Order: sequence, then C-alpha cells, then structure tokens
Amino acid sequence: MTTATKFFLLFFAGMILFVTSGCAVDNEFLAKMPLFEAKSDKIPGLEPPLQRKKLIRLKGQKGATVSDTEKEILVAQLMFEYRTSPDPNMRRESVDAMAKIPHPKGLQYLKEILTDSDPFVRLSALEALGKNNYFRTEEGASFLIEFSKQDPDKDLRVASIRILGDCYSEKKTKSTVYKSVTLDKGIFEKLRERVILVLGEALYDKVPAVRYEAMQSLHKVTGKDYGNDINRWIQYVQYQKGESLETPKERSFTEKLPAVQLPMFK
Repeated sequence: MTTATKFFLLFFAGMILFVTSGCAVDNEFLAKMPLFEAKSDKIPGLEPPLQRKKLIRLKGQKGATVSDTEKEILVAQLMFEYRTSPDPNMRRESVDAMAKIPHPKGLQYLKEILTDSDPFVRLSALEALGKNNYFRTEEGASFLIEFSKQDPDKDLRVASIRILGDCYSEKKTKSTVYKSVTLDKGIFEKLRERVILVLGEALYDKVPAVRYEAMQSLHKVTGKDYGNDINRWIQYVQYQKGESLETPKERSFTEKLPAVQLPMFK
C-alpha cells in the first residue's frame, strides 16, 4: 500500500469521525463540500406529484361555487392536465375534480375520457357521469348502453350495468333526486325499455359478476322480484320482447326466507 493511499484512507476515516461526532452539523466548511452538500429533490419547471394532486383537487373544490366563466377556465385546465399527463393517477385526479364541476360540455369531455387506455381512469369517468345525471339524458343513456356491451374490462361492464340500474331505478325516478333533469316522459319510457333489453343481454354474459349485476339492476328498474333466479329474469325480458306469452311468477314469501340448515342436517 502506497503512502498516498494510506494518507487518503486516514483522511477519509477522520472525516467520518468528524461528521458522526455531532460537532459538524453546522460547520460551514463541511456544508460547502460536494460530498455533504444538501440536494433538492425538486426538478426545475416540474411540480412534485403531491403538489400537483393538491392543486387539481383544489380546482375541483373551487369549481362548485364559482361563476360560469371561472368554471369554463377550470374545466379547460383540468382537461389540459388530463390530455397531457402520462400518469394515469394524475388523469384520474383530473376526472375526479371535473366530476365536482357542473359543465355543459361535461358529457362530451367524459365520453372522450371513457376511451382512455387505463381501466381505472375509465371507471372514474363512469362514476363522474353517474354523479352528474348525464345518463338521464337521451345522449348519455344511449352512450352508456353501448359502452356496457362493448368495454373489454369486466369490472367496467359491471360498473356500467350498476349505474344503469341506479339511473333508471323505479324508486329514484319517483324521488326528488332527478327533478333537475328535464326529460320528456315518452323519451324516458323508451330509454327505460332499452335499458331493460340491454340488461337482458347481460344475463348471457360469460362473466358471473356481470350476470349477477344485471339481475340486481333489473330488479331496480322494473321493481320485479325474481331474486337471483336467472331463468325467471330471462323469461321476463323475453316477455318484454314479445317472445314469451306470460311473465314469470315473482318470489313467494317462503322463497324470500333465508335458508336455515339445522346442525343435525349439516
């Protein structure tokens, strides 16, 4: 080992002892050395992810109370954030913020977002559309009906079927929830008939979860009670299409009782 090497090792060991001794915390000389200089994790011209999320959420919270002009600006900013962000988490944040801002072009923008490559972003857009009653319009309902049949992701199909059931629920239709949505009664009934038929198609889906959700939504929309008996639901839809002569019988009182098995028969 050369003399220079020994000197360097001794110097380095001495520096370590100097730092760990507790006396060098405020040492100006040490702080200026490149090895110990404090480094910032911020990149010039780029906001940290957490800061961006806070700003996006703030726009959504602010948008619910501002003027129409300010809403226009905020929605434009959120759409720019959505269209330019490669991060699906940021795109979801933008969609969630937009859901809180009533906007005349909301359906148009969210329809664009429903073509996103990320299923979680599409799910956020579906939920945003449902929250703003867009599916209680003719255009919105027609779009959701086609979406529920075509989306390749089973979870998205389940979500769209559930939203159809919620939007055209017999109980909700009679409540004050949708009074702000003006829809001609004749148009609404035609849309409701289409919803029943598309839910009937979902009864044949190869995914059990989709078939189950279709039965739950049919119960909400029609008010009929066939439980989870898929054959009765199929017969009911066939009757609506004129392919069956009678509707099936609804569940009896005894059928609705939960099955209880005594211990000695288990």
